[in-house]
Amino acid sequence: MKLVIEDDEGHRREVPLDRDEVTIGRQEDNVVHLPERNVSRRHARLLRQGDTVLLEDLRSANGTHVNGMRISEQVPLGDGDTVRIGDYGVAIRPDGVPLEAPLPWTVAAEPQAFPRTDVLADTAPHPLVVTAAEPAIEVQLPDASPRRPRRAVAVVGLGLLLGLGGALVLRERSGDAARARNTAPPPPTPEVVVDEVLQPPAAVEPPTLELTPPTVPASRPSTATEWLAAARAAAEAREFDRALRMLGSVRDRTFQAEVQTLRRTWRAEAAAGRAVKSARKELDRGRPGAALKVLEGARGSRAWAPEVSVLRAEVAAALKGSRKAPSRAASAAEVERLYREGKALYDAGSAGEAAGLFEHCLALDRNHPRCHLMLATSYARGGDTGRAETHYRRFLALASPDDPAVPRVKKFLEDSDAQKKARASSAMPER
Repeated sequence: MKLVIEDDEGHRREVPLDRDEVTIGRQEDNVVHLPERNVSRRHARLLRQGDTVLLEDLRSANGTHVNGMRISEQVPLGDGDTVRIGDYGVAIRPDGVPLEAPLPWTVAAEPQAFPRTDVLADTAPHPLVVTAAEPAIEVQLPDASPRRPRRAVAVVGLGLLLGLGGALVLRERSGDAARARNTAPPPPTPEVVVDEVLQPPAAVEPPTLELTPPTVPASRPSTATEWLAAARAAAEAREFDRALRMLGSVRDRTFQAEVQTLRRTWRAEAAAGRAVKSARKELDRGRPGAALKVLEGARGSRAWAPEVSVLRAEVAAALKGSRKAPSRAASAAEVERLYREGKALYDAGSAGEAAGLFEHCLALDRNHPRCHLMLATSYARGGDTGRAETHYRRFLALASPDDPAVPRVKKFLEDSDAQKKARASSAMPER
């Protein structure tokens, strides 16, 4: 036995009934994942007892319908029964039936129409359409009596008297208030001393209105191709968790092989990103051995390769320094020499050769802020924005807040982050 599932666009897929319990819902941990919003997180479940399959609704919001009827308890299903869950149709089929075979969707019978004479002509039934005759209903109306009951007349008279009395009371109160206003003394008139001729106020021009055209939000991706493009844009911005969530909306079977490959790759990249952040924390705490162990989780990563390379070099330098501490005077002089030579090469236009000297400088002193700054600038000139961002952020962590290069570095990082977010939002705008 198997389940055949069809969405509102006509796309079908099948799920084998090889378990004793099959859960259906919007959450991804269900056996049958239906991501539409009109499906509850845990909507229904199928229980297999021998050759019998029972369907049970799990107190869903929109209900579960079998053959057009909403169920409230366990219902046995068989070949030919139709289940409606949200916008999805579900049916049980034998294993030998092909996926393209027509499904027995149940169509509710429409009520019979009766001719009416109290509607407009453009809404009345067509004269050539034969409809069932509505049975005539005789209504017995009571004879209208020309005499009015005396009690009703008395009630009406009492109402008129009460209304007249209220009007007289209101009129008396209004007269008292008017007399009080007339007898009150007028307020004193303030003495006005005119020192100079008052000039009329100058005409003030209204401020110019700046009309901004309304922003029209782009439509949400609807096809599998659009969802796949949006997921790729998020992965390019290294937002792998968001990209994985978007892959869940690609339901077209044509892209299933590609989706599975991307899901494995992006899960590994997401784990590598977390490993890089943990390794940086361990290294900042002065534990290079723990940082090297954590970096094993980022082995083989392409998206985080620049950060992994820098961290490995810093870990190696830290471990080497802990085993054999070089002379501080000689090390400081060598670092300063490498920095000056690299700066001269960069000013001469040889950014690639300068980057090698700056890397050697950081191998000797991984906390040298100027070497991080110039290495990041060399990478940025060569087009390697990922490595440049890594060393720029390291420079901000090491440099003094009043360093003149700090504002320029912050502006570069803000512009880079804004470009990444713009690329991701152009592929799939937020709701």
